[in-house]
Amino acid sequence: MREDEAYLRVAQRYLESCEQHISHNINIQEVIGFKAYHSFESIGGALCSHYGNRVPRSHVRKLNAFVATANNNPNINYRIIAILAMTLSSMRNKYLYPENTGTTFDLPENQISISHARKLVKRIRGIIRQIEQII
Repeated sequence: MREDEAYLRVAQRYLESCEQHISHNINIQEVIGFKAYHSFESIGGALCSHYGNRVPRSHVRKLNAFVATANNNPNINYRIIAILAMTLSSMRNKYLYPENTGTTFDLPENQISISHARKLVKRIRGIIRQIEQII
């Protein structure tokens, strides 16, 4: 299996897991949010690899490489990818860890609503479909 195909498969499986949570009303929105993030990051790795670019290991670098690679492809909605990359980059750790608010800690489950998680999954599904046609 080529590297781009491997990253594509990871992206598909993580998004499928999100969709299974949603369809079975397993409303653990921070888990859906993180899995959606990982799916997005992986589809970015797939696109970068497909065009012969190195896939960075750093989360931020991987997202930046995804945005840069998408920007050079007229068949991909670059704007949505750039917006999602900024949003998801700022939310990644909030999906995973309690956040110190100064006097207390806010739980990951309070960082994303189930409706926002569902919208996120839908948007990432659209991006994966675009990139599946390329790979």
